[in-house]
Amino acid sequence: MDTSNSIVNNTNINSPQSIPTNSGGVRGKYIAKYMAILSIVIVIIVSMFMILNYIQIKVHHPIESGTIDNLVKKLDGSDDDKVLREQIRVIDLMSRKAYFSYLWQLKTGAWIVIGFSLIFIFSVKIYTKKNTIGTVGNIKPDSFWEVKSKERKWMMISIGTLAIVAVVLSLSSNKYYTDFNSFIINENITEDLPLKQNELTVITSQVDTITTDSLSQSTDSTAATDFPTDAEIKRNHPAFRGPFGLGVNYKTKLPTDWDGVSGKNIKWKKAISLPGLNSPVIWGNFLFIAGANENTRKVFCYNRLTGALIWTKEIKNIPGSPAKSPKVTNDTGHSAASLTTDGKRVYAIFSNGDIVAFDYEGKQVWAKNLGVPDNHYGHSSSLQFFKNKLIVQYDDNKSCKLFALATQTGEEIWKTIRSGKISWASPLIVPKGNNAEIIVNNLPYVAAYNAETGKEIWKLDCLTGEIGSSPAYANGMVFAANEYAKMVGIKDGKIVWEGFDYLPDVSSPVAYLDYVFFTTSYGDLVCINQKDGALIWHHEFDNGFYGSPVIADGKLYCIDRTGTTVIVEAGKEFKLIGQPSIGEKSDCTPAFADGMIYIRGQKNLYCIGK
Repeated sequence: MDTSNSIVNNTNINSPQSIPTNSGGVRGKYIAKYMAILSIVIVIIVSMFMILNYIQIKVHHPIESGTIDNLVKKLDGSDDDKVLREQIRVIDLMSRKAYFSYLWQLKTGAWIVIGFSLIFIFSVKIYTKKNTIGTVGNIKPDSFWEVKSKERKWMMISIGTLAIVAVVLSLSSNKYYTDFNSFIINENITEDLPLKQNELTVITSQVDTITTDSLSQSTDSTAATDFPTDAEIKRNHPAFRGPFGLGVNYKTKLPTDWDGVSGKNIKWKKAISLPGLNSPVIWGNFLFIAGANENTRKVFCYNRLTGALIWTKEIKNIPGSPAKSPKVTNDTGHSAASLTTDGKRVYAIFSNGDIVAFDYEGKQVWAKNLGVPDNHYGHSSSLQFFKNKLIVQYDDNKSCKLFALATQTGEEIWKTIRSGKISWASPLIVPKGNNAEIIVNNLPYVAAYNAETGKEIWKLDCLTGEIGSSPAYANGMVFAANEYAKMVGIKDGKIVWEGFDYLPDVSSPVAYLDYVFFTTSYGDLVCINQKDGALIWHHEFDNGFYGSPVIADGKLYCIDRTGTTVIVEAGKEFKLIGQPSIGEKSDCTPAFADGMIYIRGQKNLYCIGK
């Protein structure tokens, strides 16, 4: 018997080098090992960078440094300091770029951490997978990677915690980094639409008490359909920025010169008992505003001709209303959202989520609470209506919702849950025959919804930062903008152009004829071309603007924060008409009626007329 072959075979069987079939698996395991090491190093480095970046911005925020605010204060006493104005613009641009850079770093870092964490997990899983063939060659098991499972477990927990903290800070920083303190039905109209005879009952009594009977004429043909026609809406000022919320009014023969201190052209002036940043709304001879503090919420109804207070109603005992009002800032308060009225009822909403409807005699028709908004400034999205639907934009830190409530009962007709984050913008209505589109801004979207169904028509991701500026519309185009971001012109759900030079912050743009007009919180008044966004003209004023510019009688009316109304021609050349003042601060938007302008100041309500 020849044993040599047997000995050789036994030697080969016991020799590690004789099993080449497993070499590929070994190489794969060790590639996985080094991939795990590489990925975890990247996760650690990026996570530490994100955490340190967050801490650094928490201490030295690029926007909230106070540098621009201090320069703006200096500018108040330097009317023609062009060097200082340019310095403000340059610092503003640098801050904006820094803001974008931090957002990009955090967003990119979060994806890198998530991606390489997954690579690490899969690599470790491949490497630690038990080798059923055994030890190959002279390579011995790695005591840490294959034996010390307890140490490996704690390492993964520690690094995983670090990565989770980094990603969570990245997500939470979206709130922190944004935490900074037209459809023209007939654009050639030059005269008011004819008023019904019973809509202009002249009230000659100048006393401060008046019955609602003498004003009942204001609810004309709405009785038949329970909602007004487009023509009736245009005859009034039923919402924030006027008809449909578009900022274009159709009143003529309006005053351009007044003085609140001397009383020049001041028809009447009434003290307001509660604070509020909502702007007046008007139907017929009724004028409505609201006011609130943390304990009390009220709606006020005035005779717009005489200033007589017709009724005051306190909002209380609302089902679901919280016992304690939410915290808000002084820049917003508890009654920032403007009311809306459809000729039969007036609708108001407050910072705690209470929403209420009164008829014109002051009788509460319905009331409910929409849920206390998680809103670090306070709710300020103004109300709109379409036919028999009350449109409510309700965006907070938890969710973004668009409601249509029945104007007669307050019952929910439809509710659309929207993607995106909190905003303080207000919806506008774009009539489309018998239907309409609702255009809304929130972070980071501009979107259009069917007013009858709430169904999304289109949506664009094109904004960033805190969204306080509402959209504008004219000639088939939507215009949206936000400070520290950009302005966009949109047509058929697609971006036509983008602009970056001048941007509104709190105030909203208005589109008229071929132009888009807007103001900034630094005192700029700007006119650009609707078609391409090209700058047509801009002018710098001494004070910033929070109230939104509106068009009336072919003129642009813009109230700055001191209560001075800048009036210019709404055209391709800058032409200043006047700068009259009510003599007190105002962050509101004017309302218009026949030959009269209504402005809410910090303490008083003014009626201005020749």
